[in-house]
Amino acid sequence: MEVKERIVQDKGLDHTLKLLEEGYLFIKNRMDLYKCNIFETHIMGEKAICISGEEACKIFYNEELFQRKGAMPKRIQKTLFGVNAIQGMDNQAHIQRKLLFMSLMTEVHQKELAELFEKEMEASVNKWANMEEVVLFHEAKNVICKIACFWTGVPLAESDVESRADDFCAMVDGLGGVGPRYWKGKAARNRTEEWIGGIIDDVRQEKLIVKKRFRTSFNGFSQRA
Repeated sequence: MEVKERIVQDKGLDHTLKLLEEGYLFIKNRMDLYKCNIFETHIMGEKAICISGEEACKIFYNEELFQRKGAMPKRIQKTLFGVNAIQGMDNQAHIQRKLLFMSLMTEVHQKELAELFEKEMEASVNKWANMEEVVLFHEAKNVICKIACFWTGVPLAESDVESRADDFCAMVDGLGGVGPRYWKGKAARNRTEEWIGGIIDDVRQEKLIVKKRFRTSFNGFSQRA
């Protein structure tokens, strides 16, 4: 006879504020607390089931059980993910875009990314040595922004690194936020989409030539990314 795992009940009436406070650690914190891989909680007055682990992943990615379209709150779309992004697509639309992304995540490409990060961080040490105070988060976000754009072949002027990095951080920080955090994240999303959209348009119209970084292939055809 199959024995079903008991679903732990998260204590309290609603945990929306805790989710906003803890962010990505919300689920992990409770998994550690209750020593389980599944628990039930309440977010914005609605029951929510949180799951973790390899088997949970298989269930979560079963498209017969879950639908992405329409599931993501608009507030999150307008900050972190973007409207009509891959996170809200199903079936072939989702598969094609995911394969394009995953085709870049080869061992060689990931190794290059790690080496770029290490090299840039080491180069930053000399600058930090002459600073009275070093805020690692502030410095690291600029480094990550710079190497991410270089790695993907997105042109980024040195003078624009900090402002773009600030916008990327604001989009993440605005995830599910309210008030100033949300509006800041939304404005950052709009600026970022306008910026990258302009680059794409210029490339398509051959007004801008960018370095071709990778060759990707999937579904029987290949293209430069």
